[in-house]
Amino acid sequence: MSEISDSIITEYNKNPVNFYEMKDFSVSRHEWNFICWDDITVYLKIKDNIIEKFSFSWSPGQVSTASCSLLAEMIEGKSIDEVMTRWYETFVDQWLEVLPRRRRAVVIGLLWVRNAIHQRRKDKKSDSDEILVEEFEDILED
Repeated sequence: MSEISDSIITEYNKNPVNFYEMKDFSVSRHEWNFICWDDITVYLKIKDNIIEKFSFSWSPGQVSTASCSLLAEMIEGKSIDEVMTRWYETFVDQWLEVLPRRRRAVVIGLLWVRNAIHQRRKDKKSDSDEILVEEFEDILED
């Protein structure tokens, strides 16, 4: 992990962006990460397939708080189709790179957003299994 990633995690953890329980959301999704016990609800306000607002609440850890805060800045104003193409590399592009064991904490907010979009679309899909397989493969390789 770089000094830049450390400073981003520290800053966003101290001053999280959009850390509140949205009341007028279009869709929300509550899930928890059984690996590190992050417990997060994401809220999306969507109009004409554009994410107008994003917020999150509950009890995320430091890395998850930082990544959800960064996520707010990355997805507001974007189409849900564009958001569905984002993954861990999106955070690396924003200087938030972590050790393989912490990648799920980085993408957990995005993962829950993607699952909320699946829920809204009623397509009966979930991205959870995909990231778990990727994460454990990375850990086993280390």
